Amino acid sequence: MTQAPFKPILLDLLRYVQLAQDAFLQELDSAEHAAIGTPEHWSAKDHVVHMTFWRQHIVRKLAAVLQHETPPAFGDFEQINVQVFEEQRLRPWSDVLPDAEQAFAALYAHVQQFTEDDLVTFNRFDWIPEGEPLYTLIVGNGYGHTQEHFAQYYLDRHDLPRATHIYETWTAKVVQAEVPEALKGIMLYNLACFYATHTQLEKASAPLQQALTLYPHLKGLSLTDPDLVALRD
Repeated sequence: MTQAPFKPILLDLLRYVQLAQDAFLQELDSAEHAAIGTPEHWSAKDHVVHMTFWRQHIVRKLAAVLQHETPPAFGDFEQINVQVFEEQRLRPWSDVLPDAEQAFAALYAHVQQFTEDDLVTFNRFDWIPEGEPLYTLIVGNGYGHTQEHFAQYYLDRHDLPRATHIYETWTAKVVQAEVPEALKGIMLYNLACFYATHTQLEKASAPLQQALTLYPHLKGLSLTDPDLVALRD
């Protein structure tokens, strides 16, 4: 059976993210909209600023690839995250939202310029760790990262059911699509880690086993991943 072209599916996933972010923002009440976050408890705006920063970063990488240049590296991401939070925590929504929209539009436009082979071929770009295909960076940054931050927003507000729903529905959207098995494996692996670290250990085994079957490369990671300690025990 021939694998369906992945590029249209990838673009659909990015559109899904943008619609989800729009819905997330529309649901904010006046108190959440006005909130100023702390390093321990980010506001909704802090999450949007953070995701926008890293979308801008992947756009710079993709732009360099399209120009046949080596993409820029970055330093300690944890230190960068702290710096971005402190520098931008007081920015008004009127500045934050246009940046977020522009970052998404740029990401979408840059992805459109790559060929199917550019996106899905292993060892195509020597600057990507372990020879992984380009789509893993795009999905990780543009889809998985957003999933993680939306879920964390609700976890910080003691809404585990809402966070769980985000992980389950976003994972299902990928797993049910005609995407590479490696990507399905990565999404299921992350779902298993979420279950294992958020009091839902009984639900973690099934997606983990599916993940390791679909993408055996994850087996080594699963043996040492601290998120899975309770499951291994």
